[in-house]
Amino acid sequence: MTQLFVKKLTNIDFSFLDAKRGLVGESWLIDIELSGELDEQGMVVDFGIVKRVVRDFIDEFIDHCLVVPTLSNGCVIKDVIKDKQAADSIEIDFPLENGLSIHHRSPAQAVCLVNTKAINKTSIREYLLVELQKRLPANVTGLKVRLYGEPHLREYYQYSHGLSQHQGNCQRIAHGHRSGLNIKIEGEPNEQWRDHWIDRWQDIYIGCPSHLIDSEFMDDGDALNYHHFRYQAPQGEFYLRLPKEMCYLIDSASTVENIAQHLLDEMIIELPNQKIEIQAFEGIGKGAIVST
Repeated sequence: MTQLFVKKLTNIDFSFLDAKRGLVGESWLIDIELSGELDEQGMVVDFGIVKRVVRDFIDEFIDHCLVVPTLSNGCVIKDVIKDKQAADSIEIDFPLENGLSIHHRSPAQAVCLVNTKAINKTSIREYLLVELQKRLPANVTGLKVRLYGEPHLREYYQYSHGLSQHQGNCQRIAHGHRSGLNIKIEGEPNEQWRDHWIDRWQDIYIGCPSHLIDSEFMDDGDALNYHHFRYQAPQGEFYLRLPKEMCYLIDSASTVENIAQHLLDEMIIELPNQKIEIQAFEGIGKGAIVST
């Protein structure tokens, strides 16, 4: 039996629902190992096929999606079909341990349903093992998947967002990232301010006020406890209701460039006349730098 491996084959950026933490952004790298008898080419499987099968599945079904643990207590999922011409959409009501809830409605392609009580590396790995095995050549009889965060990233925040004007999958209202953050004051790394923002933005939804629905039409409990976000994007209509305590609003679209600029603007208020540099990441290995 021969084994084939690919390190850092691809990465996943997504958000998932958690009864305790709420809406959680995540970024994982993926290693894959396959075993089986050699084919007529003398290969377990061509590297090109491995990359295409794995990446295509992840890009279509998990990456930039909201991943939902369907067996979590009280989770309610229903399909919504407006008419025969409209694309299918999906609606999710997800209770939280604090007595509040998250409500999400979007095109079905923006959601990944996993039959598990909680989303974690184990449950996603098991999901991938089943789904990928179906798509690999018959001579591949063994499959291992490793999911892990960015190596050496010790300090990070996990955020979710949606970019309504994006032409790709970033338009989805609830996808997210595990992201590093570096702040320099007068040319020197400043851990105190870095940790301040990392703590403030842990498991946060970074939203835009222009996406908020006017609360005057909601009951008092909804208006008091929740933010309601809704927008139309190329893939369809997106709606998200989140507890206000899990949200942070910035005045512009939550691109990584605007997130970095927002941090800089806030830091300038606190530290006027000082040289400040912000390096904000969007997931693994990409981001934006702004400075005074």
